[in-house]
Amino acid sequence: MGFTYFLPEPSLQQYVENIIVVDLNFNEDFIKEITIVPDYRSCLCFILEDKISAYENGVLVKRENAILASFHLFSTIMNLGKKHRAVCVQFKPIGWNSLMQNIPQNEVLNTCYDAKFFLGNYTDTLTERLAEAASPQIQNHIIQSFLKEKLNKLEAASPFDRAIDAFIRSGGNFTIEQTASLACLSLRQFERLCNYKIGVSPRMFGRLIRFSNTYKLKEQCPNLSWNKIAFQCGYFDHMHLIRDFKQFSGTIPSIAEDEDHFRSFPYDRNQNNLSSNLISF
Repeated sequence: MGFTYFLPEPSLQQYVENIIVVDLNFNEDFIKEITIVPDYRSCLCFILEDKISAYENGVLVKRENAILASFHLFSTIMNLGKKHRAVCVQFKPIGWNSLMQNIPQNEVLNTCYDAKFFLGNYTDTLTERLAEAASPQIQNHIIQSFLKEKLNKLEAASPFDRAIDAFIRSGGNFTIEQTASLACLSLRQFERLCNYKIGVSPRMFGRLIRFSNTYKLKEQCPNLSWNKIAFQCGYFDHMHLIRDFKQFSGTIPSIAEDEDHFRSFPYDRNQNNLSSNLISF
């Protein structure tokens, strides 16, 4: 019971970051309703038991069994049910765009879709196979075989894709000019393509990367001061960190530190506290 991580096979590594198999039972002492802060990663998730629910305009709405979730720019409140079993695919930008069939990402930002819209009726069969699989290893084999069928016929990463990967690895701290140069594009071309393929401007994407890395670092190293974390994650000063916290989480760092119900993106390898490894839809 818990989290099992799998790296993608070599042929999938330019598209996929991680495969995560989740099996959690919640008792009465565990807060099943939890607030998830934004993260820059998009994902495909198959919910195998107890559908998750999320608040939309104050109403708790059940999600589908298979979900395609773009990244969000605001916090989301979710209920995970009594038993949370799932298989989740974390995508790199090129993999997400390939799976979404070049749909403009600025049109699906902050959204969560029934995977059937993009993967067809095979979605139900795949969900059933994953639910019936006897082990995480078998579930991993099933999902990676599916992904190879979907993604391996696609073209190799473009200069833009490689530039975005480098931008993420820099923690969002490359300048826009540097990243545009890596993409072999003018600044205007790069900004336009970023809005189309990522969903936001390069500057907003960089802010989201820094915020996400900051939140994860605080969870991993709770004794680090916010000033040190801000410096390590590339913030110019503490006030810039506070600005991003207000925008993305609706609170400020000192308050977020005291609020146990705020959590970052799920299934991060470095996180040991199970309650902080919850899905962000």
